[in-house]
Amino acid sequence: MAFPIDTKVKLPRRFWIPLWAILVSFSHIARAQDLEQIANQKPVEVHGGIDARAIFYDANGIAPRYLPFNYYLTGSPVLSLYGIEIPVYFSFSRQQNSFTQPFNQFGLSPQYKWITLHAGYRNLQYSPFTLAGHTFLGGGVDLRPGKWRVGGMYGRFNKATVLDTLQGIYIENFSFKRTGYAFKIGYGTSERYIDFVALHAKDHAGSSPIIEKHWLDSMKITPAENLVSGYQMRYTFFDGKISLESDGAFSVYTADARLDPIADSASVESLEAFENFITTNYSTEVYAAFQASATYRLKLMSFKLQYRYVEPGYQSMGAYFLNNDLENWTINPSLILRKGSLRFTGSLGFQRDNLQDLKRATSHRVIGAANLAAELTDKLGLDLSYTNFSNTQRARIVRFADSLRVAQSTQNFSFSPRYIKTTALRSYSILLSFNFNRFQELNTQRTLEGTGNDILTQTYFATYQVGFLASRSSLFVTINYARLGNDSIKDQNSGLSIGGTKSFASNRIIVTGSSGYIFSNRNGGRGHILNESLQARFIVHPKHSFQSMIVFLGNYPDNESELQRKFTEIRAELGYNFNF
Repeated sequence: MAFPIDTKVKLPRRFWIPLWAILVSFSHIARAQDLEQIANQKPVEVHGGIDARAIFYDANGIAPRYLPFNYYLTGSPVLSLYGIEIPVYFSFSRQQNSFTQPFNQFGLSPQYKWITLHAGYRNLQYSPFTLAGHTFLGGGVDLRPGKWRVGGMYGRFNKATVLDTLQGIYIENFSFKRTGYAFKIGYGTSERYIDFVALHAKDHAGSSPIIEKHWLDSMKITPAENLVSGYQMRYTFFDGKISLESDGAFSVYTADARLDPIADSASVESLEAFENFITTNYSTEVYAAFQASATYRLKLMSFKLQYRYVEPGYQSMGAYFLNNDLENWTINPSLILRKGSLRFTGSLGFQRDNLQDLKRATSHRVIGAANLAAELTDKLGLDLSYTNFSNTQRARIVRFADSLRVAQSTQNFSFSPRYIKTTALRSYSILLSFNFNRFQELNTQRTLEGTGNDILTQTYFATYQVGFLASRSSLFVTINYARLGNDSIKDQNSGLSIGGTKSFASNRIIVTGSSGYIFSNRNGGRGHILNESLQARFIVHPKHSFQSMIVFLGNYPDNESELQRKFTEIRAELGYNFNF
């Protein structure tokens, strides 16, 4: 459970010794760069790709959902200097927000042997509960001399929001400037290793020009600070048949760094191990997160058992989002039979929340899934899938009315047979799919009151495709039907789509087109939808190609209403791609 400030939780100072070891390692390892083979490398090499697109849009009958004109310019060139790889990514586009401005991000990660540098906009993955893929603007380094695994980064996680309180812009997404650093030190290989990770990040209270300073307090927006320390490990043995994995972390989170320091001596003692690394006060809390798994693998089967425990309130400024207040067990078996022609995978999980018994109710979930893929002959195969999610609640501290109790289940079943045949001149395929989804209210009281919301969804489609191998062209026909309904809504959609692909000029020009018609019926309100598309690609050179596309969407209800409006949309694109 979480450790509030008045509990006597004390971590030894030796917990932080690995952080200083990382700093010492940087100064030593950075000088050990092996340059013996540079003379044998090409001085300069460049490869990668650049993509440019112009997009045009027009709508009638509804508010435009896109800009009338937009553009994208993206590139991923890789520069090699004497064998040192320097990948670069850039992106320019015109964004539609409360204001319009170009969006751009630049970043590179040059690599030489066991040294990798990071600069610009980057995201790194140290462990799931510490630094977990959050994009930052700054720099970093990864060092892998031998079996050592060392890394570090520093940068800006969030840019300060310029807030206009008169217009109410960015109220929900307001953020201070947030900077932070992280360190990692570990030892081992990809199959057997252990890493220790630490992260510190903080908001800068004066980083955003606020017209009214009291506005932040009224919206309960405060500058926070976070210190996270964790580990990540993996160990395999018996030639990889058994593997153990585990991740864990403690997060010290100060929700409001502006508050006065703690005066209570007992509370000061409980946070003594952290006070040299993070601002501590009455808003400081300590949380824990842990997960572990064990996997047993044989040639034709495997079995995995996984456990996850994340305390209420756990968060890390190095991760965008973490589900907290949960404990779950998951079992994942798999089986391969008939020389790989029959494959089964499944999972069964049990989950609960309210780990500290502070909520009015505790939710229990059962999650089950099974998938079967079978190759019955060399031409005929099928896929079967079934999932079942159930959720129930039990009253804890405060007893609530039975009609408010959540008791639900969601079941999904899909059946997809397929037939594929290939001859010297042609290929044939028939794909069928049947999907059933049922959401069911299990609360008897709500069902009797008529407030339940059972929903049954059915979808069917069949596709026939024939390919002409010599001309590299193909034709397809698809029939589909979908039905969704409960006591108050009944939606039905049925349609037909036809299309094909044709190559010209020795496969340098490829044209693809499709036309779709959908008949809709919603509670007796009928209508139809047209969806037309045409695409063309012109390969001028193995390194140069042009693309064009036009898409038309038309909605034509028999009787217009708030839910059914007549409208048309046209979207066109022109693009150029350069690979080098």
